[in-house]
Amino acid sequence: MLSPQQIAHFDTFGFLLLRQAFSPAEIQAILQEAEELWRIEREQRHLGPGYLTMAPFIERRPALTRLAEDDRIYDAIEDLLGPGFLWAGSEGNTGVPKDKTFLPWHSDRAGEETPNYRRAKIMMYLTPVRRETGCLRVVPGSHKPPLYHELYPLNSQQDTSSEQVFAVSVANLPGFPLETDPGDVVIFNHYIYHAVVGGDEKRRYIAMKFASRPQNEAQVDLLRKSSASIFKPDEVFLRSDRPRIRAMVDGLVELGAQS
Repeated sequence: MLSPQQIAHFDTFGFLLLRQAFSPAEIQAILQEAEELWRIEREQRHLGPGYLTMAPFIERRPALTRLAEDDRIYDAIEDLLGPGFLWAGSEGNTGVPKDKTFLPWHSDRAGEETPNYRRAKIMMYLTPVRRETGCLRVVPGSHKPPLYHELYPLNSQQDTSSEQVFAVSVANLPGFPLETDPGDVVIFNHYIYHAVVGGDEKRRYIAMKFASRPQNEAQVDLLRKSSASIFKPDEVFLRSDRPRIRAMVDGLVELGAQS
């Protein structure tokens, strides 16, 4: 359970960092499961070493699926998004794209007139990441207007977007580096502006996405436009006998089918 101060931090700045939520032994077990998934994917697709992203991810292994219902994840998301929140999928990434030294500044949910529908993403880095080696950088408070709208020109996501809009490089645009070690958990509002600088073949992370349960048709439309896959949850979740897992996907297929 999050403290009132932690919830206030997320509400105000758009992100939260939970230090050492998972033990070294737990992270090692998670990493082994993840590495096996990446290995199998490379073999099946005849891929060599290098960058690889997979989605869905944690749904493919029972030991990883349990992360979604773990108290340290589940309770935190419930505190931030409210009861009845929805599962929006997962991904697993290893390495960095070839010859790509940064990920440009952007919002995952850009261009909404009123960015007040709560959605959150959890990042679990399985290797240490620092300011210049691939940690997530965020612009605190950019999940809310007016800053959310003022930063919109960055969403072209060109390599030179930062220079064109603000005459500074990606690395020099004012932002807060969320430097983490394995065991830390990053939670950020899907509207917040973020970027990545650096990273290498050792970089590993798992991401999990969640959304508050829609309260009106407008919010359902937002999901259809930006997260349509949420209405097609993995069969592992749909058939699960785990109450928390099932609750996150119950009614999603029917909701997506509504006109």
